[in-house]
Amino acid sequence: MLYRVNNLYTCVQGEGALAGTAMVLLRLQGCEVGCVWCDTGETWFVRNENKVNTLEQALGTNAHYVEMSEQDIAQSIVERHKGPKWALITGGEPTEQPLNPLVTELHRVGYRIALETSGTAKGGVGVGIDWVCVSPKIDNPNSKALLPEVIFEADELKFIVGKEADLEKVDQFLATFRYKENAQILLQPLSLNPKATKLCIETVQNRGWRLSIQTHKYLDLP
Repeated sequence: MLYRVNNLYTCVQGEGALAGTAMVLLRLQGCEVGCVWCDTGETWFVRNENKVNTLEQALGTNAHYVEMSEQDIAQSIVERHKGPKWALITGGEPTEQPLNPLVTELHRVGYRIALETSGTAKGGVGVGIDWVCVSPKIDNPNSKALLPEVIFEADELKFIVGKEADLEKVDQFLATFRYKENAQILLQPLSLNPKATKLCIETVQNRGWRLSIQTHKYLDLP
């Protein structure tokens, strides 16, 4: 099938439980969630005027995308991004596209797969992804429902926290949804805000959770 590819580059995972891991980042175009704090808002909309003909035309921070088959994506990664053993599928909201063919092909050429998803679409459920990070967008602007079957796939639940009220929503979420017994719970301060960072540090210390810091922003990495 064809996937809407917005960007593709070698990176170091900057946040979450796999922070510090060299990865090939595959960013897919399209997201119906619409988070106000999103730092990749250029990936939200699928518009014909932003469709380009080659991967080179899509690369970079912009709203351009190119349609590529899973075989072409895998070939591009193997040929141009030697080194990392992980491929990170992100967006946008990547699971708005069915990921099974892509995951199967990337596994075939020797990559482990990490996924970042908001938990609002089913395209990654049951497809054999090696590490699933669900970052639930509670009360998201477009009222997209969080899906229990996606939440239960999570190896990592990563919550964006800016204030005390956000922690109350985290507690409500954890009391509402069923998740893996060994799923890691991470709190990530909103936009590197100092007060949010202090709140997250105190909370993870009190509860035995993990802190997620956007280290790539501190290091000025993409």
